[in-house]
Amino acid sequence: MPSPRAQINELADFAELKCWKSGSVSGREILGYLVRIDDNDDSAGCDDSAGCDDREDKNADLLEDVMKEIERRKNACGSGYPFTLEREGTVVKCPEAEPEEAQSAVYLYLLLATRLNMKDNRRHAGLDGTALLEPVSAHAIRSYLGSKKTEVQVFGTYVKGGFRDKVDKLCEALGEGGGFSEDKAPAHAKDDKLDVVVWIPFEDRLPGQLIVFAQCKTGTSWRDSSSELQIDIFTKRWIRKNFVVDPVRAFCVAEAVNRAVPFWSHTGYSAGIFFDRCRLVEHCSDLPEESLSRVCGWTLEAKKTVPDFNG
Repeated sequence: MPSPRAQINELADFAELKCWKSGSVSGREILGYLVRIDDNDDSAGCDDSAGCDDREDKNADLLEDVMKEIERRKNACGSGYPFTLEREGTVVKCPEAEPEEAQSAVYLYLLLATRLNMKDNRRHAGLDGTALLEPVSAHAIRSYLGSKKTEVQVFGTYVKGGFRDKVDKLCEALGEGGGFSEDKAPAHAKDDKLDVVVWIPFEDRLPGQLIVFAQCKTGTSWRDSSSELQIDIFTKRWIRKNFVVDPVRAFCVAEAVNRAVPFWSHTGYSAGIFFDRCRLVEHCSDLPEESLSRVCGWTLEAKKTVPDFNG
């Protein structure tokens, strides 16, 4: 159940989860939950008709904003959005069968990876839901860059191996950087906030190429982490030689983020190229079968922990 001070994107997530669990959700049902939230937030109730009218008007405005947010997501994700709007945008429906199409499956995974407690409830079907975001993000960034030559290395916890070995393998694949810096302090970091590296090499394999360093976050508490990945500090700490061209920073989150200005722009200032849920889904139409299978497996099991919202 959303909190009394829930933002529009949280309310839209709630509507999608309710729809996914029951097959559909109407504007009337969402409005009913908004009223219930207000009642829980104000134990004294509503004693005067004017105050009740104001509250009803406020909730009606919130409902309209929620439906607009769902429409925005539908437009941003295109055919990858797993829900449909009917009756002039007042009813949200989910297909009876679990979607097998990659974008829809990724959307539902990201929805759960946003709203579940990904500290205590992240492991399902033998998979870590937080780590799954790394290959999904790697593929999305690769697709966004567009070149068929684009290469990726998942650097975070999804891939086993020591930090030093990962740095050495990355520099070898990039053809620059010189490997792990032996004269630096011993490596104690698991990944030092780096989860994904994507780059476009030239045929000559010489240094000087477009490189993207990305960090990935599930849940909703990512805002204080958006500037944690500092590429210049990372390279000074762990890489022997400077890159010829400084890598570009990116930040990938499971949440469908508030697109309002200035919030969106301010996030980009600190995070770099910002991939939220809808941007990730946009670029996952051809997610590799192995990753898609893992995403679907985790999602189907994790869905069982979501309440029915009937109480």
